[in-house]
Amino acid sequence: MDQERQREKEREKAKLRQIFVIAGVTLFTSCCIILFYFCVKRYEGLGQGWDKFVGVWQAIIIGFILAFLMNPFMEFFEKRLLPFFQRHCKNQVKAKKTVRMISSLISLVIVVGIVVLTLVAILPELIRTIEFLFNNLGKQIDGVLDWANEITRGKYEKAILGAKGSAADKAIDEALDKGAKWFKEYINVGSKDGIAMIASSVISVGKFFVNILVGIFVSVYVLCSKETFKGQAKKIIYGVMKTEHANVLMEINRKAADIFYGFIIGKLIDSLIIGIICYVCMLIMKMPYALLCSIIVGVTNIIPVFGPYIGAVPTVIIIFLTEPMQGIYFLIFVIILQQIDGNAIGPKILGDSTGLSAFWVVVAIVVGGGLFGVPGMLIGVPTMALIYYLCGRFAKYLLRKKHLPEDTADYINLDYVDTKTHQLVEHDESYKNKFRVKIFSKKKGIKEQEEQQHKE
Repeated sequence: MDQERQREKEREKAKLRQIFVIAGVTLFTSCCIILFYFCVKRYEGLGQGWDKFVGVWQAIIIGFILAFLMNPFMEFFEKRLLPFFQRHCKNQVKAKKTVRMISSLISLVIVVGIVVLTLVAILPELIRTIEFLFNNLGKQIDGVLDWANEITRGKYEKAILGAKGSAADKAIDEALDKGAKWFKEYINVGSKDGIAMIASSVISVGKFFVNILVGIFVSVYVLCSKETFKGQAKKIIYGVMKTEHANVLMEINRKAADIFYGFIIGKLIDSLIIGIICYVCMLIMKMPYALLCSIIVGVTNIIPVFGPYIGAVPTVIIIFLTEPMQGIYFLIFVIILQQIDGNAIGPKILGDSTGLSAFWVVVAIVVGGGLFGVPGMLIGVPTMALIYYLCGRFAKYLLRKKHLPEDTADYINLDYVDTKTHQLVEHDESYKNKFRVKIFSKKKGIKEQEEQQHKE
């Protein structure tokens, strides 16, 4: 009797625990839904708050981004300069500080130099291209129409030639008039609001350049003191949290660093290689605007999945308006180049740095781009990879507590889990087949019986 009562009490306690767990999960889910609804409802206010936060911390953010990009160069030069300074300097601490400062400055010159050279290379070419297209757009459209008439062998000559000349010029003039009218209404130069908007824009641009200069100094300070910052952060973590939890957090931090460094630095190197290949091939094929198109293709290639197609649209249009057949050849070339990148160059450089399937990559790009624009498309993929890793780690932890297998493949054909043995029971396909055969035989017998009755 006592054992039965004890078992009954244990069952009641188990039921109460289940009720509390279900209630806790329901409450947590409800809070998440309410929070999500609040964020959606107040998105404009949150967006303004985020813009204000970014504006205040813009110089520091730029500094950390530069330090992130400079760090691989800094480590490369530091490894090679440190032995030389240690041999010729008695004070080893001073030698390390000197090497760190020199390596940081060299890496700063390299990163800033790459950015400046890219802008110097692309801006004049971009201005010349826009000016040429603006002055000769009507003639280029007429040339494309003549080319289309030759390709179709005059089958649609009336429709094609009817669009030439005055009609094309009229459409261009209308588009320019609409653009000028929109710009005038948007700026409204004659009003106080228009003048205030122009002044605000000039101040914002000036502030941005000042923040870039401040960010350059911040990046050097960050690299020179990165070990100190790491030590301070670890000291706070282990002081505030339990040792076991702090160890887990440190492991997650190392994983996050591997994911972000592996993906972003790898993607930058991959895009640089693609841009160089594109430029060399365009020179070999004697295509126009080789430098401009190669830079656009290389820069947009940084965005995963959609980047190559985003870059292909303007470059193909620019070349097509100048030489239609070359535009078609360039489109085919870009498709082939992106296939080579996606199947050979990219995987070789990036490896499995994210561990995400194609579906989750697309989700990360869409959500990241929708929330934070182009930077969100780039940061979204490693962020999603980190979230995916954390969810998988948490799921494995819960399964270990229940003494269940952790491999995903074991759950694909799962039917149920035996509560006593904790064994996974898969679908019984033979039973299903027997059941189907039984149903089929029964239907066949009923049909034969109906046919027999019909004959009688």
